[in-house]
Amino acid sequence: MTQKEVDRSLVLNKVKEKQILLKTASKLMCLSYPQTKRLWARYKEKGPKGLISKKRGRISNRAISQEERKRIVKIISHHYESCSPLFISEKLAQYHSIKYSSEFIRQLMIEYKLWFPKKRKANIYQRRTRREMEGDLIQVDASDHDWFEGRASRCHLHLLVDDATSKIVGGYFDREETTEGYYKAFFPFLQKYGRPINIYTDKRGTFVVNQGEQRRKTQFARAMKELDIKMITAHSPQAKGRIERAFGTLQERLVWEMRIKNICSIQAANDYLPQFFIDYNHKYSKKPSSSINAYRPLNHNSSLKYILCHKEERCISRNLEVQYQNQIYQLNPPVELQIKLKGAKVIVITTLDGELIFEHGGYHLDYECYQELQYQPSKQSVATLSAQWKNKNRRKPSKHHPWKRVI
Repeated sequence: MTQKEVDRSLVLNKVKEKQILLKTASKLMCLSYPQTKRLWARYKEKGPKGLISKKRGRISNRAISQEERKRIVKIISHHYESCSPLFISEKLAQYHSIKYSSEFIRQLMIEYKLWFPKKRKANIYQRRTRREMEGDLIQVDASDHDWFEGRASRCHLHLLVDDATSKIVGGYFDREETTEGYYKAFFPFLQKYGRPINIYTDKRGTFVVNQGEQRRKTQFARAMKELDIKMITAHSPQAKGRIERAFGTLQERLVWEMRIKNICSIQAANDYLPQFFIDYNHKYSKKPSSSINAYRPLNHNSSLKYILCHKEERCISRNLEVQYQNQIYQLNPPVELQIKLKGAKVIVITTLDGELIFEHGGYHLDYECYQELQYQPSKQSVATLSAQWKNKNRRKPSKHHPWKRVI
């Protein structure tokens, strides 16, 4: 018996002993007088056991049959392996006309060992307030995951998420997390939206220099400075919670969509990303608290192609030659610049499409490849020197040597 049923039995026992009337008992039990009369009749017939609810232990009239439950479990195990209950409930309604709540799906998956509840983490990280304006802060990161589920090799998804709206504004698949991968994610984003005010990154070597005495900027930091975009570095993954949660959603939903569409290559996945982001943003993006757009237009005087690239500084020799990546390049500047360029600095630019440019004072210089340098080691290897030392005839000390005397 429950505590409520025990309390009712005590009240009806007082009625039986004629201590109170039935109307008083109905007020004490907070029940109507007809309901109290029915309980009193069952109490007189069966005693306190008559107050136990007859529904207890019986299957509900609205319960789903075992055949239906097994059919749902079969569909889940065949089509939605390792997916979350919320995602499965949406896809069951969309593709199979099975409309049940995500909580029912969760309980069903737990019963059949298809879902294991996650343990709550001990650490608590409070959420940071969103930025008010769209384009004020863009969170940038990459995720290493088996995005193709074995149909292709593991790769990294470079992602850009707006902090004010949680909208995915850019993405690019690449084999590794590299500066070039971020460049290719930023290129269409900047062309479509413009320049944000800030970007939020981690402390990976792609963004900041973590070693070395010369604290120079990375190629990515140099490009952001040229675009006048401020970089903010996070001290923990939890600080970039919006993009981390986005990765958690994509590792389930994007993986499933690419599985259904049989996408098996990085190129095909990059072609599909814009279409997927439209559906994702329609479902998960939030409305910013301010209607002001913080994006700034690009400077049309400087091409984006020559900003999102690799730049290095080299010194021009007296013969107007530049050595770069084991090759010598002969510069052919105008006659009036030849004397000025001797010993000067030149910027070597390598674009994303492989174009090589030598820039000085904002001008591109003509050049031709002179010759390729051959690597010739100037010192013998350690293994060679060690073998020569072992084979060298060394004089053995005599038996009367002081080192061999017994004291």
